[in-house]
Amino acid sequence: MRFAVFGGWFGSGNLGDDAILIGLRKVLERVFPRVEIVTLSTDPAHTRRVCGVGAINLMGARGLFRRGDASLSTYLQAFRGADACLVSGGTPIYDYGHLSRGFHFGFPRITRTPLVCFGVGVKSIKSVVGASSIRMLLRGARLVSTRDVPSRDELVRLGVRGRISVTGDSGLFLEPAEREDALRLLTESGVDISRPMTAICPRFLSTQHRRHYHDPLSPVEVTSIRRGVAGVADHLLSMGFEVVFLPFHRGSVDDDLAEIRAIVSLMHGSAPKIIEGDLLPGEALSVLGCMKLVFGLRLHSLIFAASLGVPVVGVNYDSKIRGFMELAGARECLCEVSGEPKSWVEVVDTVLDDGGVMGRVISRSCGEMRARILDEAGKMRDLLKAGY
Repeated sequence: MRFAVFGGWFGSGNLGDDAILIGLRKVLERVFPRVEIVTLSTDPAHTRRVCGVGAINLMGARGLFRRGDASLSTYLQAFRGADACLVSGGTPIYDYGHLSRGFHFGFPRITRTPLVCFGVGVKSIKSVVGASSIRMLLRGARLVSTRDVPSRDELVRLGVRGRISVTGDSGLFLEPAEREDALRLLTESGVDISRPMTAICPRFLSTQHRRHYHDPLSPVEVTSIRRGVAGVADHLLSMGFEVVFLPFHRGSVDDDLAEIRAIVSLMHGSAPKIIEGDLLPGEALSVLGCMKLVFGLRLHSLIFAASLGVPVVGVNYDSKIRGFMELAGARECLCEVSGEPKSWVEVVDTVLDDGGVMGRVISRSCGEMRARILDEAGKMRDLLKAGY
């Protein structure tokens, strides 16, 4: 069975998007006897090496038609040669980029390839153009599932017809590297692994939310979040924890290391440890598995930790964070952007002092999400076999 896959920030070096693609591959391999995947990627070589799938260069409509080479025929062949086209996560549906989205959603229609939206994330759609185009683009989808309830509710509000399932994030099927590898990486970063460890995974935040793919934030809110994270880091250090900052994305647009340095400059205590090397998704998962607590702004830092039963605390700055934490049964583990730094520390202390209860809750919830994802993949298999 051959699949054409697009919709995530594949090839960007983002640990979360790579994890989604790896997890999607593992899900499909469980359900179908033989699987071949071709992904649209901004860096096909990276995607092939890290995710273990085929990849071609992701291009926009203008660039594709202006080029005088075989790019357009390569695109067409990727869709025409597929048994199904899968639109997957992160968050492929948001209220801008409608031309590019329509262009790529149009290829399955042109090539008459079945279209499936599999565990997608959806941002708030407020424009008339956005609402009408998304309704039209999803009209021909054979199956639609979202990774959280807010995404499902937004599609329902937009008038997308048919059954929309809430499943989960395919990154839950990522497998960790060996624990010894994680401990080695931590040691190489100067972490004292004999002490209890906690991890903080920020993400680059900006008032230019479209450029950085998060919900709108004011300058005051960006500053408040950074001060809150710095306060949590200082508090954990004062409790005797090793505090490890782990970037999930490195790049010219979204550089988590730049965000980490901004946060560290606001701290008052001793310096935390920073993992500056490039990790594979499975290595990052294994590193977080060594922690007593993960404080995350990157969605997949929360997903990684929760999948291993490591207690998590998040910040409610984006609907996808809230969506995952609610689905995981951990809504009370969210810090509010408008909250005082002291209230963030209180949330952290509550989770640390609960005797592992929250870790067990989120681990069980992640198991339920995996089951729903596999069930949805089974439905897709049955539909494709039946020729629908």
